[in-house]
Amino acid sequence: MHNIGITGSSGVIGKIFIKKLKEKKMSYSCFEGDICSKEDIKRWVNRNDLEAVIHFAAIVPTIEVKENPKKAYEVNVEGTRNLINEIKNSKQNPWVFYASTSHVYKSKDTPINESDKIEPVSIYGELKYKAEEILAKTYKNLCIGRIFSFYHKTQKKPFLYPNIVGRLKSEDLSKPFELYGANSVRDFLNAETVTEIVIKLMMKKVKGIYNIGSGKGTIIKDFVQNITDKKLDIKKMGKSDYLVADITKLNVALS
Repeated sequence: MHNIGITGSSGVIGKIFIKKLKEKKMSYSCFEGDICSKEDIKRWVNRNDLEAVIHFAAIVPTIEVKENPKKAYEVNVEGTRNLINEIKNSKQNPWVFYASTSHVYKSKDTPINESDKIEPVSIYGELKYKAEEILAKTYKNLCIGRIFSFYHKTQKKPFLYPNIVGRLKSEDLSKPFELYGANSVRDFLNAETVTEIVIKLMMKKVKGIYNIGSGKGTIIKDFVQNITDKKLDIKKMGKSDYLVADITKLNVALS
């Protein structure tokens, strides 16, 4: 596949995705304008004969979204609307991948499948689902990937992995290690694996909504403990919830 358009190419997943495209010698074009600017998007789309568009661009950290929901709405919802409208106006029909999130789901103590109840656990989840609805009503050649928890060595705070790595380096680990949501269960994937899955979906031009995860639950306190060789005295803080992907549908699509 050639002529792959990518938004959000400067993010963690975007950078890894580009690296993998280079390894596969696939041609690509990164959108470097303002996702809130219709003119920027129009120029980019019309300059490229796009076979696929991978839409990663978003304000992701839940803290940032909560602190500035107006800006997050403009980027995560209106930016997505701008992108898909300009793609349609161009008369091109590229396969589009939208990076959504497990935050659209209600916590459930068994693996969550794509038809389970939508009840966003954060403003970030609400905005991502709103963008999903816009895309589903507007465009048919579409794949929505609801990405569960991911981590990577290049992540920066406030994400869980870099936050914990920083704390492990700076805190006295002989004292109790306070951890919010210590008993919560998450579905963790390395960001490298996430991008490999997206590429496989792209190569097959799979359409529909798919959970992207490992299908396995990991208790957050165990995830944290596995980062260090030193035995931690983890002090559990806050409430617990459960977000683990049922990846049956994904496995069938990629088989």
